[in-house]
Amino acid sequence: MGRADIAGYSPDGKLQLVVEIKSRPGASAEWVTRMRRNLLVHSAIPPAPYFLLVLPDFFYLWTDATSMSDLAPPAYQITAAEVLAPYLDPSPQSLNDLSEYSLELLVTSWLEDLIRTELQRDKVGPHLQWLFDSGLYEAINHGSIAIEAST
Repeated sequence: MGRADIAGYSPDGKLQLVVEIKSRPGASAEWVTRMRRNLLVHSAIPPAPYFLLVLPDFFYLWTDATSMSDLAPPAYQITAAEVLAPYLDPSPQSLNDLSEYSLELLVTSWLEDLIRTELQRDKVGPHLQWLFDSGLYEAINHGSIAIEAST
């Protein structure tokens, strides 16, 4: 079975989100798509409705991830620094300088806060609208997060 760097579950305990974190800034769209494909083909990750590939510069989100072609491009590309800005030290720091482990800790903190916060679509900035548009927020809100989850 697969393993996820981070897994997100609905309140009833169903796997909703698989997160894979790679410390590779500047990855091409082709590399991103191939990375997901390789993870799927080799059963390295468990099947889930949402798959989030986190790189230092962008988050790539696939929705309806269990039924899509393994070469499908991500549905969303989100600037990582905008999402993770509240979790960074105020000093000038680039996500590119972080190790995969440090990036994983930041993303875990963000997801933990996300599942415990009552966000409203009309009260979040444009950098978080994708959470509502994709349905991800609703899928994991009030659920749970697991680090390095085996399923």
